[in-house]
Amino acid sequence: MKKIILFILLIGFGVTFAQNVDGGATLILQEVSKKYQAFTTMQIDYTYKVTKDKKTISALTGTVKIKGNKYYLSFDNQYFYCDGVTMWNYQKATNEVSIFEYEESDDDMLNPAKLLKNWQNEYTAKYIREENENNKTIQIIDLTPKVGQSYYKIRLVIDKTKKEIVRGSIYQKDNSIHTYYFDKFVSNATISDSQFTFDTAKYPGVEINDMR
Repeated sequence: MKKIILFILLIGFGVTFAQNVDGGATLILQEVSKKYQAFTTMQIDYTYKVTKDKKTISALTGTVKIKGNKYYLSFDNQYFYCDGVTMWNYQKATNEVSIFEYEESDDDMLNPAKLLKNWQNEYTAKYIREENENNKTIQIIDLTPKVGQSYYKIRLVIDKTKKEIVRGSIYQKDNSIHTYYFDKFVSNATISDSQFTFDTAKYPGVEINDMR
């Protein structure tokens, strides 16, 4: 769960990338970041796949909607709503919702503002190569955490012409690879603020776990 939130928020909020880079990664990442930060809203339909030893362990699809520091995230019958003040996690299978305060002291992977603030201090970036894929030119860049994590790198694959993320992979130390394919991307669409709050009236009998 946290891996999905980390990666989607990382990309969706238009990260200011690490300054300690080589191989020309700086300019590429700055251009990509500038484009994403200019969007007022974003909606991404994605496929998430976990592989190990070249075998697919699991795969699922989901959607994320982003507007400022508000977001909505769905995957595997779980739904996250955040209006910048409160975060709701709804579990469809059990018809229950857990409610949390959205604070700067929250886990980085659940706090877009904190993630953005600390990002440039936590990673180094390296340009790997450029190649052709599906009739387009892609650029590959690796981000390596400066402090030990459960993963040892994040690999971004960027459409050179569009300056958009095609996919990204988190390489875990257990040799599993968590890859996110951006199947559809829509920017600057009109998204109502109501989509970032959980409406209990729409879920009769929902069990509420207020953790605030």
